[in-house]
Amino acid sequence: MNRIAFIVVAIFLSISSAFAVNLKFKINITSSGPSMYACDAGIKHAPHSVRVCYDRKTGGSCDVGTCPAGSTTANCNCVCTGGANSSDGEYRLDFMKAGYTAWLDNGEVPSSSSIQTKVTYASPSSFNRVFTDRNEWNNQLTSLEYNLGSERYGTEMYLDVCYRGPQIEYYMNSQLGNGSSDTPNHSLLAQATVTDIVSSNGLSYTSLADLKVRVDATCDVQGVGSYVYSHDGNGNYDNALAHSIQNNLGGGDVNFLYPSNTSSYTNFNANTEYLLNTWINLNNAKAPRFCKVRYTFIENKRNATTNPLTQIRKWKVQQAQICTFTEINEPAQ
Repeated sequence: MNRIAFIVVAIFLSISSAFAVNLKFKINITSSGPSMYACDAGIKHAPHSVRVCYDRKTGGSCDVGTCPAGSTTANCNCVCTGGANSSDGEYRLDFMKAGYTAWLDNGEVPSSSSIQTKVTYASPSSFNRVFTDRNEWNNQLTSLEYNLGSERYGTEMYLDVCYRGPQIEYYMNSQLGNGSSDTPNHSLLAQATVTDIVSSNGLSYTSLADLKVRVDATCDVQGVGSYVYSHDGNGNYDNALAHSIQNNLGGGDVNFLYPSNTSSYTNFNANTEYLLNTWINLNNAKAPRFCKVRYTFIENKRNATTNPLTQIRKWKVQQAQICTFTEINEPAQ
C-alpha cells in the first residue's frame, strides 16, 4: 500500500512541475534630489555725480576753493568728499570677504581644510564677483561679509542662490502621453530680512544707509530651448556649465519664469511677506533644471539729494545682518 502511494505522489509531482510558470522582471530606480546653495556674490560702488562739501561748524555748504592761506572765514572749516574728481575715494575701500569650497552634494559637509577665503574689492562700474564665468555652479559660499569704508553710502552688493533640479525626466513623461498635468508644479518664494546690530552709540545702519533690496530670478527648464530633457545631447546631467544664456544671471539656455521674475527695490519686508512669489511652471511639463535667484542690496542714501550730508558714511561703527530665504517648492493645487 505504501509503494502504491509513493508511485501516485511521484506521478503527481511530475505532472505539477510540467505546468510551472516562472517570471523574472527587472526594475530600474533613478534617484536624484534637488540641491540649493549660495553660489556667488558681487560688489560695486558707482561714482557719485558731485562732491559733498560742508562747513563742520555750521553744517552749511561751502567751497574749499575760497579759503586762501591765512583766511579766517567760515569756509576754512570746509570739508569735502573725494578729491578734485567726484569719484575719488568712493569705492576703493569697499570690499567683501567670502569663504567658499567646492560644491558638495546634499548632506556632505566640507572639511575645514577645504574652505578657502577670497577678498574682492568693489568696482566703480560692473560688479566684481567672487567667481568668474560659470564657475559659481561648481562652488558654494560658506560665509560672506561686506566691509564698507567708502566716504559715502552708495555701495551695491548681491548674493546669488543656485538651484540644481533633480536629474529626472519629467518632460519625457509628457511626451509619452502621460500629459503635462502629471508634471509637478514648481513655485518660487524669495524673502530677505535685516537685523541691525546696534552699537553703543545707537546708530542704525539700515536707516543711515537707507538699505533696500530687490530680487531677480531666472530658470532653465525642461521642454524649452536647445536641451529639452534633464540631460544634454551627450547624456550629461550636470550641464549648467555647458549651457550659455545671454543675461547677467546665467544658469541655462532659457531665461524662464512665469509670470514675473523680478521685483523693484523695496524696503526689507516683515517675516511674513515675500519679495517674489511666483510660479516657475504651472500645469505644464517645464520642470526647472537650473535656477538662479539674485538678491541685490543698495545703500540708497546715495540718492539723498535733498540733504546731501546724509550721504556721508558715519565714522562710528554700524553693523547689520541680512538673512535671505529662498524656496522652490512643489505645492499642492
